[in-house]
Amino acid sequence: MANYMTTKKITFVNPNFQQGPSEFNAYYLPYTPGVLWSYAAQFDIIKENYSLGGFIWRRDDIQKVVTSLMDSDVVVLCTYVWNRSYNHVIGREIKKANPNVFVIAGGPEPPVTDKNFFEKFPYIDVCGIQEGEKSFLAVLQERAKENPDYTHIKGLLVNDNGKTINTGPATRIDNLDDIPSPYLTGIFDELIKENPDINWNVTIETNRGCPYRCTFCDWGSLTYSKVKKFSIERVFSELDWAAQHSCDYLHFTDANFGIFPERDMAIAKKLVAVQKEYGYPKTYGMAWAKNQKKEVVDIVKLLMNEGGNKIGLNLSVQSMDENTLTIIKRKNLGIHQIAEVFQLCEENNIPLFTELILGLPGETLETWKNNFYALYKAGNHTGITVYQAQLLENAEMNLIQKEEYDLKGQVVYDYLVGTYNKNELREGVEVVVSTKDLTPEKMNQAQVHSWYQNTFHVDGITNYISRVMYTLYGVEYSNFYEGLFEHIKTDLWLNSEIARISKYFRGWGEQGAINHPPIQGIEIHGHNLIYSTIINISSQLKHNSVLDVVESYLRKTFTIEESLLQDMMTLQRNYLIDYANIKTYPKVIEFKHDIIGYVQGQSDINTPAKYEFDFPEDKNVNLKRFCEQLFFARRRNFGKAWLTKL
Repeated sequence: MANYMTTKKITFVNPNFQQGPSEFNAYYLPYTPGVLWSYAAQFDIIKENYSLGGFIWRRDDIQKVVTSLMDSDVVVLCTYVWNRSYNHVIGREIKKANPNVFVIAGGPEPPVTDKNFFEKFPYIDVCGIQEGEKSFLAVLQERAKENPDYTHIKGLLVNDNGKTINTGPATRIDNLDDIPSPYLTGIFDELIKENPDINWNVTIETNRGCPYRCTFCDWGSLTYSKVKKFSIERVFSELDWAAQHSCDYLHFTDANFGIFPERDMAIAKKLVAVQKEYGYPKTYGMAWAKNQKKEVVDIVKLLMNEGGNKIGLNLSVQSMDENTLTIIKRKNLGIHQIAEVFQLCEENNIPLFTELILGLPGETLETWKNNFYALYKAGNHTGITVYQAQLLENAEMNLIQKEEYDLKGQVVYDYLVGTYNKNELREGVEVVVSTKDLTPEKMNQAQVHSWYQNTFHVDGITNYISRVMYTLYGVEYSNFYEGLFEHIKTDLWLNSEIARISKYFRGWGEQGAINHPPIQGIEIHGHNLIYSTIINISSQLKHNSVLDVVESYLRKTFTIEESLLQDMMTLQRNYLIDYANIKTYPKVIEFKHDIIGYVQGQSDINTPAKYEFDFPEDKNVNLKRFCEQLFFARRRNFGKAWLTKL
């Protein structure tokens, strides 16, 4: 029988940044540590030999945190892109202060393929690879012995006096309900009680795994391809718990919510029910299934119509270029299926957003521009989010494709919201700044194009106009927007905006930070520079002058029947919310042409129509808050009127 030592104190370090606007004072509950501890603590050997020291859940002062960890026997670092630098400093400093502390690391960010791992991170004793519950339990069991040996435990890197020993792939849990819920077992109760001023965000896992192998992502490589489910009864109970504990925001961690339509509809109905009963959660988010069906749209409709949550639908494509998709090992829906989903969203007034990634291998400047035009033709005119490709530590694109496609990276320090700390605590993300097919100059042009398309089409300045020109006159989106881009250069203010965007994107790729002055008190960084002109239009009261430039372009370039031109301009002027006029909403306007019905294929262009324009938000919002929401609430179409045909 093993000879076990005395009880050991274990503390988890999983800090996050404050979420959303500062007045919310919102933080995530430390879900990953909770899951690890709830799984391990169900075993008698752990109960007898360990006690929970607590959680480091926000980025408090380093010395304060190290002091609080001094009496811990085991410190667990749960490491992600948003806390990587912070965790490494904590690990280093606690090992200096108390060399006897046993440091365990895990999460998606440690570079577990590095054969010299412990030369770089000598303060870590063992590091988990992939799914961690079983290996974590085994480490604690072994640690409780008088002469522990971790090299027989699967799923670890073991520090053997600086030498790295890889023990092989982790053993995955077959039945996820073998993991007790950290919420239902009360692990977070004391933390919530001690911090009554915090608005807690909650993470819910309904399943685990991803069937896709996209090379830019480390999700599939971390969780394998087979998707396993938690029992629906457990999910329901966790939703009740979150609502009963007044948790404001709930995030589903599923890689593909809606992949099991019947089950996920039941979860959505339960979410609506707890909202109605308790008033919480107030909002929520999820990553929708990649290959979507009508059933997914039905789930979104339920959450909007019954739950009152304007979360919309995300249909991620990352690229529309077949060569690029082949390289990154991704297969999108067929274009006709994408168009069908887009049409259903528009018909049901569902906010729609699509994600594109700039800097993927194989993408050229031409194919990048065509991504937008292909999405417009398919029917997405309200939401396209652009991400700069990231070289994630354990993703295939970083480990294998980086050299093949000459992917050049730059660590940027202002891409993650809230990560603008100084010195070694700064959290950086390595983004792709050039490729074999996109030189730095072409990358800059692609970034400016993304800004331009978001500002004019997606944010609501010209989207209905360009749709009429395409559908009625056969003007390709590419021709319409290439011409408009040249025309707006003749306007001093808009030309200065082009120069500003180009300058700051170029500096971002060269220096690792935007270094942009605030707009209306809002910090501008790598994640929101693309939205800064639409914010400027409101903050500088440029609504009418910008639309005047658009009108002059139409009159100069095309022959359009006057009453139709006036109707198009009236529609766009009222669709794009002018902050100065928000209290005039809702408003009803009569048109000689049914523009909306026509572009949706439901009526003739010459049919008279009446539309209601509404701004379903706080009409007493101040200008700063309005401008903030143009970024934070963009996925519910904030800043654009909600249109109803009467």
